[in-house]
Amino acid sequence: MRHRNSWVIISICVLFLNGCAIFQDYTRKSAPARLAVSIGDYAGALNVFPPSAVRGGDKILIRMERGTLLQDMGKFKDSTVEFEAAAALIEAAERRAVISASRTAAEAATLIINEKTLPYEGADFEKIFIHTYDALNYLMLKDLGGARVEIRNAYRRQQELQDRHYRELEQARKEARASEWEGLFAQAEPGTYERLAQSAQDVQSIYQNAFAYYISALVYELNKETDEAYIDLKKAYDAAPRCRFIQRDLLRLSRSLHYGDDFERWKTLFGAPDQAPQDGIDIFVIFEAGLAPYKEQLTIPIPTASGLFAAAFPVYQFSPSSVLAGRVRCGEQTETTCLVSDTDAIAARNLLDQFPILFAKQIARTTLKAVATHQIDRRRGAGTAFLANILALITEQADLRTWSTLPKQVQIARLTAPPGTSRVEIAALPGGGERSSLDIPAGTKHFIILARAPDGVLTIQSQAY
Repeated sequence: MRHRNSWVIISICVLFLNGCAIFQDYTRKSAPARLAVSIGDYAGALNVFPPSAVRGGDKILIRMERGTLLQDMGKFKDSTVEFEAAAALIEAAERRAVISASRTAAEAATLIINEKTLPYEGADFEKIFIHTYDALNYLMLKDLGGARVEIRNAYRRQQELQDRHYRELEQARKEARASEWEGLFAQAEPGTYERLAQSAQDVQSIYQNAFAYYISALVYELNKETDEAYIDLKKAYDAAPRCRFIQRDLLRLSRSLHYGDDFERWKTLFGAPDQAPQDGIDIFVIFEAGLAPYKEQLTIPIPTASGLFAAAFPVYQFSPSSVLAGRVRCGEQTETTCLVSDTDAIAARNLLDQFPILFAKQIARTTLKAVATHQIDRRRGAGTAFLANILALITEQADLRTWSTLPKQVQIARLTAPPGTSRVEIAALPGGGERSSLDIPAGTKHFIILARAPDGVLTIQSQAY
């Protein structure tokens, strides 16, 4: 019976391999879109992810990619449709009964083949970004009610995902050999673990996102809910304490809310606040630089009773960027944007946090393949066992799916322009050669600018309140 089961496994694998889409390399698939984004061709990038591609195991990921690109093109309503469809699909998948025929079969397939047999549901940090970027869509549509809904969704998801991750992590740590992952990872390709760990060191938790909190604070302030805005600013400060615009807003709001003790505390930490012009124009800039990391495969040899077996894991590769920051010029004022969200660091932290869980699954998969190959060797001979080993090697592929069109960094700037100011200029640094000037409509109280510069090519969207 075991002999027959081994051949059933091999037959299933062969059928999967025969042109099955799950063995496609998503990094290669998304490369043309990333190239198009790097030169500011968002329509060209969108063609890589047409509506017809929203199907199968990658449909959530394709919707996330489409949502980003449509936002970059200023098609905020269409972007919202994609983000909200992706969020609904993710939550439906999470609500699905843990024990069901389809889920059990799919998870069993991950033990036989690899993680790519499961539909992609997004990394935890991606699930939080969906709601943050959707809130930004609503801001650009002047729909503060919709933005508040997405803010609440982001809060809820952060807590739900954090709780679930800790449960999964605790379970993974109970598995035999669970503690081996870090040592084997570090030995497999010297420098890879250190590079990820160094990138992730400034991110204490992916479930506390300064960008999400700062967008939330802006929405609350525009809605004249300054108490709520102040609470979220403090959370943003905890996640990004070096951002001077968060510091300035803490000073400004604590003073306007008459929180004397808080104001004195912030003044001690940051210095006395500058005097802003009375009835000035609040200019808020969201500046997206570079491109998010992509995934490549790292092969790690795992020792078993039957010898060494190669196990495949995904690792992030970081994309260099020629853009370091944005410059905002308005009248006599000039500000440089500062970092609130580093996708490289967040992705690296997310992967390192998930690695014990991935490793526990990989140990189970490697053990299953080793036992099956050993049985074939005993029952069918070395030749058949050799073929089984080749099949095991071919099917051992890392899941390289990731939200590839996100920016590398999100930076912000905020300044108060004198009343009557009519123009603001945005430039990418260093160099500042690529710049854009925007007209500020008369009567504007708040002016929101969304700028993206993947590789120096600026794309600007704006909204006046």
